[in-house]
Amino acid sequence: MSLFRVLASAVVLFSMAQAARIRLDIQEQQQKHQLDIQHTDPDEVAAVTVCEDDAIWEKIMAAPDVGSIRGIPWKEISDSINDYLSNEAVLIGSLESEVENLRQEIERKKAAEVSEIFSDEQIQTLITGSTSAEGSFGSVENAKTSACGKPGKRPRVPFDSMEKATDHIVSLAKPLLSTGEFKSEKKKFLTVCKSFLDAGEDDLENYCGEVCFELAEVVQRLSDQHSNAKKSTAKLEKTLAEKNLELLEAKKRGSQCQKSKQNIEGFQVYLESLDTEISARHKAVRKAELDLDNAQWALDDLEKKLEDQKQLVSDAAALLTGTQKTVQEAREALAAVQKDEDQFIEQIGAAKNQLSELREELANMKSAIDAILWIKKYVSATALMMGYYVDVTVREPVREIGLVEETNVWDYFSENVASEQCSTSFKYHLTDFHQYCTGPAMAAFEKIKHFVDLTPLCKLGEETKIATEGDTGVQTRIGLITRDLKDVQSWLDPFKGTDMTAEKETAKVEKGEPEGLRQVMGVYGNTQFYKHYMKEWKVEKGKFHELLKQLVMKMQLLEKDVLQEEDLLKDLAGALQVTANAREEAQAKLDVALANEEAALQGKQQLEEAMASLESNIGESRNMLADLEQVLKQALQLYKKARETLITEHSAHKNGIMALTEVHVSALSD
Repeated sequence: MSLFRVLASAVVLFSMAQAARIRLDIQEQQQKHQLDIQHTDPDEVAAVTVCEDDAIWEKIMAAPDVGSIRGIPWKEISDSINDYLSNEAVLIGSLESEVENLRQEIERKKAAEVSEIFSDEQIQTLITGSTSAEGSFGSVENAKTSACGKPGKRPRVPFDSMEKATDHIVSLAKPLLSTGEFKSEKKKFLTVCKSFLDAGEDDLENYCGEVCFELAEVVQRLSDQHSNAKKSTAKLEKTLAEKNLELLEAKKRGSQCQKSKQNIEGFQVYLESLDTEISARHKAVRKAELDLDNAQWALDDLEKKLEDQKQLVSDAAALLTGTQKTVQEAREALAAVQKDEDQFIEQIGAAKNQLSELREELANMKSAIDAILWIKKYVSATALMMGYYVDVTVREPVREIGLVEETNVWDYFSENVASEQCSTSFKYHLTDFHQYCTGPAMAAFEKIKHFVDLTPLCKLGEETKIATEGDTGVQTRIGLITRDLKDVQSWLDPFKGTDMTAEKETAKVEKGEPEGLRQVMGVYGNTQFYKHYMKEWKVEKGKFHELLKQLVMKMQLLEKDVLQEEDLLKDLAGALQVTANAREEAQAKLDVALANEEAALQGKQQLEEAMASLESNIGESRNMLADLEQVLKQALQLYKKARETLITEHSAHKNGIMALTEVHVSALSD
């Protein structure tokens, strides 16, 4: 009793110490948590890791401006990724070797020959031989009736009958056990022996129970020397599972990093192509602006020269002072030319206004399209971070416990538990329990039933039914667990809750939908931000695409305005030709007037000089207009090319965004 008290006191003290330790641990964790909260910036954004290198994301997403994007250190990023993949390859190779060695060892142990347990008949034969040996009980019947030498029982047997039987059973059992083909199981030997010799449960009333124990002990020692027990692979299988998980994680990391590498390399090519396009476009814009500026100056010069021509014509007309018909005709012709020149100057002014409007509309259109591209970039980046948010807080914890996308949950559960060793062990002990309850226990309860009825303690039902219900209960629970695990695993799919697939998403993106939008619907579909804004970016359904269509329509209207400008240029060319013809006709009449009008001869030299100057100015004006027309055509070509480039970038922007199916990947768009 004192020993019991000592043990009880030790347990109490240990429990108190554990409780104190637990309270201390909890207090330390709470204090640490409070410190973490105090030192945590609520606005701090979780770092994004690409190939387990935080700097890669920072280098790619340093700042959303052209200078930072064009200055991304691609060589450093590539070297970091390649180094990581190299290290992962070494780790994967090592783990694969360990996994293969473990599998071979487990298979070797499972394939090892296992000794067969003695049957009831073999045990009874050994007992019969040992109890019938010379100097022993003489026969099995003598052993039973004498209660294995219980004084007062008949027939009388030698006092050392048990020792003789124990010695003799060695020679009987050794040939069976020495080859390893058979082995003894002590508990079974005892059960069969006690039943065979009618030993009962009271070892003081019947010595056969002790005889059975001694026989079982001797046979078990001999069996342990030669038997081949089933090799345990539980520890190895546990280690194998751990290594498989490590290998799976390593391959997953390597696969994600490889995918990141491919996306980043594609992203680099895309950004560099945009860089080239930006340079070419900038050069074209500079050239167009210079040409248009030169054209503007040319128009100003032309306008001034035409004013000078107008004055020359007026001066020439003033020189004609005669009243003859030829003089009057020359005057009228020059006046008509003067009128045409006034109209032509007005047309040039209209052309200048159209050019100014065209330049302004081109600038406004470019700004609007650039703004759309930036907005779509921010929408895609926001969708990416929303997906990353879910991945870090929902999917990563699931992956960390070993439930990844590639996991087949049924690899860890049995589809038929009735065939498992644990089911066999359960049924074996159930049989012992059932046999004892329906046999010895019930017999004992019947003897005292007139005092208290204990038989309800052993009303168990049919053994086979209990065993079947046990298998069914476990199998049902496995079904429920695997169902729940699959449901949890299904949320690793970013398209969970929708009928979307990667192929369908690609088709949507090619139609102009921001990438990543479809991958946040399952989690964020009920948020106000998604319902009232994000979903409006859905192609063919959202209102934002209707706005973009309106922009396209406005661009088409602008093209019509450009065509009208081209028509105006044709009118200017036609007006120039009419004016030139009229001047030639006026000059011819002036020549006639000078030849026939004596009074005009006094100013012939001045008129000739004035007309020569007029012809020179007309030629210069014609050349200026031709140059202006060419500049306008070049400006239109540059505009159309810029428009096509913007449309192409709009439809192909997805090439610059990382896939959201990756855990730690960033995104940029043009």
